[in-house]
Amino acid sequence: MYLRMVIGETINDDQLREFRNIFKEEYIPILREEPGFQRCDLAVEADGRMAIIITVWDTRDNCLKHHSSRAYRQFVAKTQHLLVGNFVVKLFRLE
Repeated sequence: MYLRMVIGETINDDQLREFRNIFKEEYIPILREEPGFQRCDLAVEADGRMAIIITVWDTRDNCLKHHSSRAYRQFVAKTQHLLVGNFVVKLFRLE
């Protein structure tokens, strides 16, 4: 299995709440329909504005297909204005 981390920092607390809402209300339902998707979590920095989306995939190929998908690009487009800079994306193999 593969774990994908998408890391971003929001500009302020209001934008962190908006980011969280978009993730929960719009992005999670899309993820659940993706082939190979196993689970996801959102971690938010204690007393900070950094957020990490953690998704787990059955194969590297399914993970990379989602990363290049229209659904992911739409999520980035809907949230990019809330961030300081761009997302950082990391992929790990679970052992």
